[in-house]
Amino acid sequence: MGKPYFHYRIDNNGDYRLPKATFFKRYNKKKYQLLSDNNNAQFNSSNRVKKVHFLSDKPFEHSWQISIRKKENIIMDFKRYKVIGQGKDGIIYQLAPDRCVKVFFKEETYKKELRALQVGQSSSIITRLYDYESNYIVMEYIKGISLAKYLKKNRYLTESLVIQLIDLFDELQKLKFSRQDTELRHILMNEQGNLKVIDLKRAFTSNRPIPIKLLTELKELKLVKEFLSYVKDIRPSLYQKWRKLDEK
Repeated sequence: MGKPYFHYRIDNNGDYRLPKATFFKRYNKKKYQLLSDNNNAQFNSSNRVKKVHFLSDKPFEHSWQISIRKKENIIMDFKRYKVIGQGKDGIIYQLAPDRCVKVFFKEETYKKELRALQVGQSSSIITRLYDYESNYIVMEYIKGISLAKYLKKNRYLTESLVIQLIDLFDELQKLKFSRQDTELRHILMNEQGNLKVIDLKRAFTSNRPIPIKLLTELKELKLVKEFLSYVKDIRPSLYQKWRKLDEK
């Protein structure tokens, strides 16, 4: 995979921002396209959050910010930071103890995920959004473990965890996400034991009101019957809908 790099310019406030013509070059030019001026329109939503510049002096100041301010025009290479995630959609780098940046390969995927993050800022299960430009999003870094790794390691469920999962699906419904499902690896458990959902690109493009993927993965781990037994006691109405998937 090629090397991403970005050219910054100074704005009127003394901060470095990406210019309208964003340089996003890769060695594999056939697979990934340069995001041109014509494609750089930001997503507009009634739920749009106020942008908090990730290079701002407030509320924090880190060494990576200070180094960016040293020159009027610089080349910023995100690959100097630790890679904490990589897939077909993009690469995630950790910028600071509480923040990371996701650099997207495709503008379409970037817009879908940005929209879901913006809509989800009212919910505690969605990561905080700090800044974004034409092909990257700066968001909250969740220190913890994915539910996939947690369950593979422990091989059991607790009532409190099942209650949290039910609450999580309630939240996805309240946010009016058409996809009220997610993979276990996309549910993170932070150090306080609270759940967060990541990778939201299909939130409005996939119609799935029942957590088919999650129940399928629990079945593979031989935990679906235990999960549904808790659901039956906690929310009988959900149990009637979800138990049919276990019978297939």
